[in-house]
Amino acid sequence: MKIFSHTKYLYFLCLLFLAIQGYTQAIEKSIFITANLGDAKKESMLSQITKHAQQHDATALLILGNTTGKNGFDGSNVENNINAQLDILSSFKGDVIFTPGYYEWVSNGHRGVRKLEKFIQKNSKAKFYPDEGCPIKKKDLSENVVLITIDSQWYLENWNNHIYLNEDCDIKNRTLFFLEFESMLKKSQDKIKIVAIHHPIHSNSAHGLLANTAGTSLHDFENRQYRSLRNRLLTTARRSENIIFVSGHDKNLQYINKYGIPQIISGAVGKTKNLRNSTEENFASTQKGYAKLDIYKNGKVNIDFYTANQINTSIFSTSVFSGERKGINYTFKPESSFNATQSASVYSKEETRKSKIYKGLWGNHYREFYSKPVDAPVAFLDTLKGGLTPIRRGGGHQSLSLRLEDKNGKQYVMRALRKSAVKFIQSTAFQDKYVEDDLENSYADRFLLDFYTTAHPYTPFAIDKLSDAVDIFHSNPILYYIPKQRALGQYNDEYGDELYLVEEAVNSSHTDLSSFGKPKDILSTNDVLKEIHKTGKSIVDEPSYIRARLFDMLIGDWDRHEDQWRWAVFQNEDGSEVCKPIPRDRDQAFSVFDGSIVSFLTWAIPSLRKMQSFDEELKSPKWFALSPYSMDLTFLNQSDWNEWDKQAKYIQEKLTDLVIDQAFDKIPNEIKGRSIDEIKTKLKGRRKNIVDIARKYYKFLNKFVVLAGTQKDDLFEITRLPNGKTKISIQRKDLDIFNRIYTKQETKEIWIYGLDGNDTFKIYGNGDNPISIKIMGGKKNDTYDFQNTQKVKLYDYKGKNNTIINKRSKKWLVDNYKINNYDHKKRKYNFNQLLPLIAFNPDDGLRIGVLEHFTHYGLQRNPFTQKHSISASYYTGSSGFDISYKGEFSNIFHNWNFGVEGLYTSPNFAINFFGAGNETEYDKDEVDLDFNRTRIRKWNTAVSLIWRGRDGGYFQFKPLIESFEVENTEDRFVNTFFDPNSTVFDKQTYAGAEVTYQFKNMNDLGFPTLGMRIGITAGYKTNIDGGDNNFAYVEPHIAIDHKLIKSGKLVLATKIGGEAILGDDFEFYHAAQLGGNRSLRGFRNERFIGKYAAYHNTDLRLQMGKFKTSFIPLKYGLSGGFDYGRVWIEDDDSDKWHNSVGGTLWISGLDTFTANLGYFGSTDGGRLVFTLGFAF
Repeated sequence: MKIFSHTKYLYFLCLLFLAIQGYTQAIEKSIFITANLGDAKKESMLSQITKHAQQHDATALLILGNTTGKNGFDGSNVENNINAQLDILSSFKGDVIFTPGYYEWVSNGHRGVRKLEKFIQKNSKAKFYPDEGCPIKKKDLSENVVLITIDSQWYLENWNNHIYLNEDCDIKNRTLFFLEFESMLKKSQDKIKIVAIHHPIHSNSAHGLLANTAGTSLHDFENRQYRSLRNRLLTTARRSENIIFVSGHDKNLQYINKYGIPQIISGAVGKTKNLRNSTEENFASTQKGYAKLDIYKNGKVNIDFYTANQINTSIFSTSVFSGERKGINYTFKPESSFNATQSASVYSKEETRKSKIYKGLWGNHYREFYSKPVDAPVAFLDTLKGGLTPIRRGGGHQSLSLRLEDKNGKQYVMRALRKSAVKFIQSTAFQDKYVEDDLENSYADRFLLDFYTTAHPYTPFAIDKLSDAVDIFHSNPILYYIPKQRALGQYNDEYGDELYLVEEAVNSSHTDLSSFGKPKDILSTNDVLKEIHKTGKSIVDEPSYIRARLFDMLIGDWDRHEDQWRWAVFQNEDGSEVCKPIPRDRDQAFSVFDGSIVSFLTWAIPSLRKMQSFDEELKSPKWFALSPYSMDLTFLNQSDWNEWDKQAKYIQEKLTDLVIDQAFDKIPNEIKGRSIDEIKTKLKGRRKNIVDIARKYYKFLNKFVVLAGTQKDDLFEITRLPNGKTKISIQRKDLDIFNRIYTKQETKEIWIYGLDGNDTFKIYGNGDNPISIKIMGGKKNDTYDFQNTQKVKLYDYKGKNNTIINKRSKKWLVDNYKINNYDHKKRKYNFNQLLPLIAFNPDDGLRIGVLEHFTHYGLQRNPFTQKHSISASYYTGSSGFDISYKGEFSNIFHNWNFGVEGLYTSPNFAINFFGAGNETEYDKDEVDLDFNRTRIRKWNTAVSLIWRGRDGGYFQFKPLIESFEVENTEDRFVNTFFDPNSTVFDKQTYAGAEVTYQFKNMNDLGFPTLGMRIGITAGYKTNIDGGDNNFAYVEPHIAIDHKLIKSGKLVLATKIGGEAILGDDFEFYHAAQLGGNRSLRGFRNERFIGKYAAYHNTDLRLQMGKFKTSFIPLKYGLSGGFDYGRVWIEDDDSDKWHNSVGGTLWISGLDTFTANLGYFGSTDGGRLVFTLGFAF
């Protein structure tokens, strides 16, 4: 019997093992992929796919764009063709999903896409994603497979050509699109993610020279818009896992696995496109066919490619993901071996040990508390709060957090007190380039980890008590030491064995929590923005939000961006809703930014001015509120000063000394002492000043006001009242949405957006000193009835049928998406920046100077509203100086800016002069550098019209006036060359005009491997000081970068340029020139001058390797260069071409900057060369 029972037991185990094996090897989903059906003459490929799918149980078909012909969805012929496709697909076994490509946009843009969507869904069971003409949509294909569909043509299009683009979409701009993509990846962390996008992010398709370098077509792989799309998507994808991109734009079959991100291209239905050579591990074919992805239940993924009329045998097959799950390679300490508490610190002692000099420059901050051990309760997830299970990683850009869930579905967050520096740098500074691996353990990583010590690690645990006292909703953080443990599962690699803050996740799983107010629901800031603009029946509770914002200022929490807020929704008896704020993530409260360099940086860099050290005074409420300013503009427009004053005094009354002292009792005992006492003292002092702080911020916030209606038909009534007052009301049917009186004393400008719907804007009254108002009608057909047109201007689409009753109304009707569409983050602001100027070359010597940039951003931007630059420089080589100014004003005409510029140099400012001709003499051993330096005082001024294209084009028309005065300096070449009475020494003033066109496209700023720069300047100048010299000139150039090997580590760069003077009456300083970094690098600046000049530069640039420094990772390489060129003058029989040969050693940091140091030799001897970036 025993033997029999053992046999049964073994038999049962075998069956169980086989069942498990069968389950893990079972296919969860088979996905067929094709595209470009509009190019196919027959539907045979669809028939084959449909037949092939019969062999599988769970299938889906992705048709990735270009379903119509090249003319888009434009008539009955296209309908007949698509109906033929749909007839075949009616027997497809599984989901059929169409996505848009390029053809779908050809006829009527996004409206053509929507028309096709409706046709397909009306005439079949197939789906069309993304729907509603929107850019992105997520769909679960099965339990473990997620499909993310993207309309790449939506991103590439010029939105000014599509009036009603995004009208039914939550995503109104490209920034929100990328954020949504990132969010979708994070919420699908443990699943296989299929990203279906027409244009691929990797491709081995063959492209011509122009497409590779200039990228002039939107569909060229190196087009500027296309490159920004794929770089951002790729960077985001590399921060996730289990992602596969599938595309159909390229008319061939490809499989590429680059940077760990697989790309499948299946667009070979009609005529196919050529390919470059592919590596062994990748695949490329110009045969007609399709792809099939098999996704197994254990996470394994295989890809197979099939050709026409061949179902049973694939032409290529490989494993995309192995499906092997990471094992838990830890020996966990038994729970019984832990005490109730564990002593631990955030950083090690070594990480916080700094020299006195370092502390003086970079500050003390709260550094000592990061390496000070504290006793924290030990927590095990399987028992904490009744048992918690990790469900996904958190989505923060600097915090390392895990989302946890209990048995009842309530969610919590465990967030490490130690933050990730590289994560922060990646998400904020390098959104288009993946750098996390390169920055790990670099100086930048260590520096930012140290910079985090500006925030106190333990004060967040005091905020809940402070919040309670002033009736502000909050979570309830608790400090724990969480060891590595079996309950962490696959997350043990990144989490465990350190200090964590554990608190409730601020979401709808906690609507019964008292500290959240027990609301009906909890929404994100984006969701609240949608609700308040939908019908006008949802509002933000301004008193509670004012109080919350004043509380931010009270505790010095400067990092209050939109994702730091959630909103508790409460329903009123009439069905309307009110949203009250729930602040979260209080990491930056009570921050200290000491140290001379840190103090300088937070003053000099505008974006860092919000970082203000916590003290009794708040130095600048304006800059402190930089992060939430756009939110404050949106949510705080009903309340006058009385409400702000009331809330400030409420805080003063409720936040007593006793409350403050008790709140900080939650701080670990090891941390209490002088520092915490100082924080409490400063907090009590700031409480005393909170009314004054509120007043300052109220004044700033109300200087500029933004109002918005709803997506329905709204009535905007504006009444001009005496004494600079303006009354504004917004109504919809019988609903009063907004009503307030503004005064010119408080408010200088108001922007009003109608949003969607057929809105009516009426202006009455004859009040004096009116406030400036700008009205943007938005979508649909709006009515403008301006009985008073003073200080008001309307903006709307030119292509809409609007009604403007008063023809004298000031208006700007242009098809401009960014002006006419509401973006709550768009605000009026100024940036001022002071920068040092330091440069060197042998002719000028050391250049030392300063550059001041002032940029104003208003409503009309291209890409700014105004920009002013002033610079002053001193040159040690000539002891000369120059002062220059450049200003630019946007949209003097639509898409055309107005420019102003000027330059003045001192009398001893110098340029070189060696005489005219191709074989002028120079012997550096006989004369010093000064001998050929010619002192020249000059000034110029010009105005211009400027146009910039979105793909790299630039055009400028510039009338100008300039003046030159050459000094006849003894013992200089100029003194021996010209007669002392020559008119060249007279002051000469010229008037003229010139036009410039430039085009620039490079795939990388640091080390471009593909790129093109084109430029041509043509002009005419005439002497207006009585001289008879006048002439025309033209100066063209073209430069190309092209990699010689697939890796891009060897690049050929070449540039051809020249100049021609048309006319004989010109002075030497106007002549065609050669020499210096612009042309012949082995010769001095202006070494050769003549009537004509031509040159050719060629570099062979090699990237030799890369290495990690203690600062940042660097790439390095060598560059070998050869230049040749010459000038021509009248009656010149020279046939000599000058050349220079040399090389440089270059380094590049994170592909954002490059420094070149080298030497170029020539018949003149040679020249040391230093450039930032490459010379061309």
